[in-house]
Amino acid sequence: MFQFYLYDFSELTQEDINRHGLYDVDLEYFWQDPRWNPFFINHDGKIIGFLVVLFENYDVAPDPTHVIYDFMILRKYRRNGLGKEAAIKVFNLYKANWKVAQMALNEPAIQFWRNIIKEYTNDSYTEIYRQDLKKYIQSFCTKDL
Repeated sequence: MFQFYLYDFSELTQEDINRHGLYDVDLEYFWQDPRWNPFFINHDGKIIGFLVVLFENYDVAPDPTHVIYDFMILRKYRRNGLGKEAAIKVFNLYKANWKVAQMALNEPAIQFWRNIIKEYTNDSYTEIYRQDLKKYIQSFCTKDL
C-alpha cells in the first residue's frame, strides 16, 4: 500500500520509480522501532488506507508528541468522511500532544487537516509554517478532550 502512497505523492515530490518498477522505500523500521505505529484503515471488511503515528522523542521524553507521519485513503474511498473518521479514531486512541504536518504544495491535505482539527478541537489548535521544511504544522492536545 505504501507504493500507492508514494505514487500519489510523486506529483509533489517528483520521485521516480526504480528499474524494478517500484519506489525505493524500506519499511522495516515500522516493525523494529517502537516509535513508529502503523495502522490499516478498514471499512466494510476492506483495507482502504493506512496511517502512521510517530511517537516523537519517545526515546528521550516520558510524554512524547504524537505525529501523524503518513496518512492515505485509497482514491475511490476519499471525500466521503472515512478519512475524517479514521483521524478522529486515532486522536481518541491516544490522549497526547499532537502534530500533523502537510507539504505546502499539497493544498487538499492542508484543507483536510485544518477542517478536521478545527472541528475536533473546537478551534483550539495552533498552526505554523516551517519554511525550512516547506510544511504547515498544526499542533493540539487531546489530553483534556
